[in-house]
Amino acid sequence: MPEKLILRDWGKVRVWLEPRLQDVKLISLDIFDTVLGRYVGDPAEVQRAVCRAVSERTGIAAEAVWQARQQAEQALRAEAVQAGFDHECRYSDLLPRWIACLPSTALREREGGSSLTSFIRQTELDLEAATLYVKRDAQVFMDWVKEQNLKIIAMSDMYLDGDMLCELLRRKGIVDYFTFVYVSGDFKLGKYSGRLFQKMLQVKGVTGAQVVHIGDNPISDRRMACRAGIQGIWLYEKAELQRRERQSLSASMAQRGGIWAGRHFFECVETRSQQQDGLKPRDFFFRYGRDVLGPAFSVFMQGLQERLQQQRDAAQPIEKLLFVARDGFLFERLYRTTQGQIPAEYVYLSRKVITAASTADGLSWEQAIVAFYNPKQCGLESVCKVYGLPPALLQPLAREHGFEDFAAPIHDWEDTRLRNFLKDQQVQAIIRAEGSKHRDLLQRYLEQVGFFAHQRVALVDIGWNGTVQKFLKQAFGQREDFPLLHGYYFAFVPKMYANFGDDNVCEGIIHDSRRGNACERIPAEFEEIFEQGARSHEATTIAYREQDGRVVPVLKAANAPDRQAELACNIFVAQMQQGVAHHWEHFRAVQRLTGYSSQQLLPYVHGVLERAVVYPTREEARELTKLVHTEDFGHDHVLELANQPVGWGDLLRPRHLLRRLELSAWRYALFDRIPTGVANFAFRIVYLHTVRK
Repeated sequence: MPEKLILRDWGKVRVWLEPRLQDVKLISLDIFDTVLGRYVGDPAEVQRAVCRAVSERTGIAAEAVWQARQQAEQALRAEAVQAGFDHECRYSDLLPRWIACLPSTALREREGGSSLTSFIRQTELDLEAATLYVKRDAQVFMDWVKEQNLKIIAMSDMYLDGDMLCELLRRKGIVDYFTFVYVSGDFKLGKYSGRLFQKMLQVKGVTGAQVVHIGDNPISDRRMACRAGIQGIWLYEKAELQRRERQSLSASMAQRGGIWAGRHFFECVETRSQQQDGLKPRDFFFRYGRDVLGPAFSVFMQGLQERLQQQRDAAQPIEKLLFVARDGFLFERLYRTTQGQIPAEYVYLSRKVITAASTADGLSWEQAIVAFYNPKQCGLESVCKVYGLPPALLQPLAREHGFEDFAAPIHDWEDTRLRNFLKDQQVQAIIRAEGSKHRDLLQRYLEQVGFFAHQRVALVDIGWNGTVQKFLKQAFGQREDFPLLHGYYFAFVPKMYANFGDDNVCEGIIHDSRRGNACERIPAEFEEIFEQGARSHEATTIAYREQDGRVVPVLKAANAPDRQAELACNIFVAQMQQGVAHHWEHFRAVQRLTGYSSQQLLPYVHGVLERAVVYPTREEARELTKLVHTEDFGHDHVLELANQPVGWGDLLRPRHLLRRLELSAWRYALFDRIPTGVANFAFRIVYLHTVRK
């Protein structure tokens, strides 16, 4: 009997084989997990994905489709054993038997038998191809074997027909390496019994001593090959085996819920990314987009698609998607890759132009104080900037009400002077006149983009307070053709507004503060990084103007101080978005294979964000604080993300430290110089305790 060899990589296989080449006529290779690796570890997950696709096409429950497949397969395997063969079946035999096991009434109503057969076969091939990749070292080895003028055959225990396996090899670009493909399903004989090896020797007319077989299974690829007189080699790739074991464990634990579904899913995404692209050395901002923002934004997009499907299922379909400038920019780009059937448009809306239009009926005290939420607010000057009002006309009237300094901050929002100023009919007349101009231009722009032409419209944006949606309703809600408006936001934290009016639905997909889940609040702890990752490279919309009979947006000037700061950061934003797009490509492929919902993935994503926001690495704290943040609410202020880190001495001055934490955009980065992470942990626990109260 040949030697029972264990070799740990393809290089060692070559070293062993090279001095023995004169005695070898044929190299036999196992295919799956030897030449081809899997992004998704368990082949049954591909079969489950096929069943889900059949369910969507026929309307039969996915579990019923799965049970029909199992029933048909078990019957065929039992028949093979009874006929004296191994416990094997072939896909071309399985498929008609499987379809026959499905509820016939549903099939007659929805699907012709031949078209369903073709659909299932093609789907199985497509999904198998989507989960497979060629192992680089294996291809290098096959190139070397061809240079030695040795023939290579494929030997696989597999239910797919030989021609289907050849199609998979063709799609992966390696079919020409093989002179013949032996599949257990074709012969109803398996490697695990040794009978497929014997059949191969008989067909090829060679002796076992002239063949070397290589595979990843110590039983079927080494022991049984050796029993047939073939030199079997167990290719024991430890790192690859450990990866498959981790994936298998994660898949098993995913059945228990919690973070495990997400862990299993994103392990598959990472494997697919690494095997196809090998992008670990890329620059920091690309990696941050791929590994941190990518999971969060991808799950948001999946959640958006699920909600759009729910609307269709409820016979209340969204008829138009409006991705709101500027922070809806990346989401619109990602949506385009899905070839979604709902018409979508990137619309030049901003809080500034919306709020300006909302003053056509005057400015209330509740509206005015919105300008004071900005910590750098400058009193009535900020009100004018936020609502697009003319300060030159309002300043004389403000002095009559006691405002000597128009730009002085107003910290007492109940200031009698403010209330009296807003009650002044001259003031309100100026405001209404200016607001009417803004509202007319905005209304015409909305008509151009089809806002009023549909019964149900959805806004997609990064979110937070839902200001655009709130003021759209306030400005145009009286129109009879105002649509039923849905706001789908990355995060929704309605601190400013409580009432959005009837038929005006808001939802935060990654975080919604109304759900009361303290653990999902992490995006609100560093809002700026998510806005930076999603935003357009263009400037914010500050007004509209007429041009050639159309209303076009007016963008903030390039020489504005905050715009200058943005332009300097655009290169970093572009790199993050490239990373997100890269992740989204692999995310979509794995989601099709695994079928996980966004709700199943969210706990893990919240964990990813918790790590990134609360416990940043030194590199993350250093690189991300190169960014600056601007806002589109009428101000030219720039928010620096960088802060002087907290030292041990600061911990002895708790009041001073608390003030610094309150004013910081990214509180947890302040503890960058404290190496243990204890300060971040303690601060996080205190925060969560406060939130729960």
